[in-house]
Amino acid sequence: VACGSLRASDTVPTFRNTGISMQDARDAIVVGQTTQAETMATLGPATEIRFDSGYAVWVYRDRAAEPGADRAEFVVLFAPSGIVKKTRLRPAYKTTGE
Repeated sequence: VACGSLRASDTVPTFRNTGISMQDARDAIVVGQTTQAETMATLGPATEIRFDSGYAVWVYRDRAAEPGADRAEFVVLFAPSGIVKKTRLRPAYKTTGE
C-alpha cells in the first residue's frame, strides 16, 4: 500500500504560460520521454502527490470558464525514474445546482 501526501491547498496552479491551453499542455508532454524537469520548465509548478513507491502525480487545474462549471484538469503520472508514465486530460463539465 502506497502512501501519498498532497503538497498544496485547494488552489491548484494553472500553467506558467497563461496562454497555454489544456490540450497544448497535453501535446507538449510525451509519455515515456518527458522528464519532471522538462515538465516543470514547460508547464510550471503543479500540485504534487508523492507516493512511497517513488511515483508522483502532478495536477494542473484550469480556472473555471464560467460560474457553476467544474474546472478542467491535466494530470501527469511520473515513474520513479522521473519520466512521464501516463497523462490524463479531464475536460470541464457544467455542474448542476439548484
